[in-house]
Order: sequence, then structure tokens, then C-alpha cells
Amino acid sequence: MSRWYDKRPQLGLELDRFKLMNPLVREPILNELIELVKLEQPSLLSVENAYSFRFDSFRLRWYEHDPHCWFLFNILESADINVIDSVENHFDNTLSVVRK
Repeated sequence: MSRWYDKRPQLGLELDRFKLMNPLVREPILNELIELVKLEQPSLLSVENAYSFRFDSFRLRWYEHDPHCWFLFNILESADINVIDSVENHFDNTLSVVRK
């Protein structure tokens, strides 16, 4: 099954790291990324946009079990290329310590 972020291998690798990450480490990173999106493309955080998010509980993906992961993955799925680039840059520039 292909995922929307499989087209961006580095982004996919970074997002997949959240799966096994300690929630105490993961939550601040997710919040930083949500704030980044809020600055770059605030319309993604609108109620109207939320109606396009997947809300069913059938065949949940791993990230849909955590509200912050679910939210970030959904907003990034419809983000424009500039936001995706900013998220990738954020991973490259500020999260290298977490990767180790």
C-alpha cells in the first residue's frame, strides 16, 4: 500500500521514526512541526480543512493512534511543496540529535 509521503523518501523516513519514538520526545517535535505549518500555510489548520481528514476507525494506521501524529500527517498530506520543504529542512537542521 503506498502512502502519500512515499514520494518523498527522506520525509517518509523521518515521519516513520515517530512510530518507535518515545512520546516524551515525539510530542515537542510534533508541536514544533505543527507551529511551522501554522506559520507557512495556516489554512491547513482550519476547521474546513479538517473535514477532509480521515476519521474512521477501520484499519487504523500506526500514526492514527496518537492525536498529534494523526493531525500532523493529515495536514502535511494536503500541504503545498513549500511547507513540505520546510518540514524536511526542519528535520535536517534541528532534529539530528534525536536521530542518534
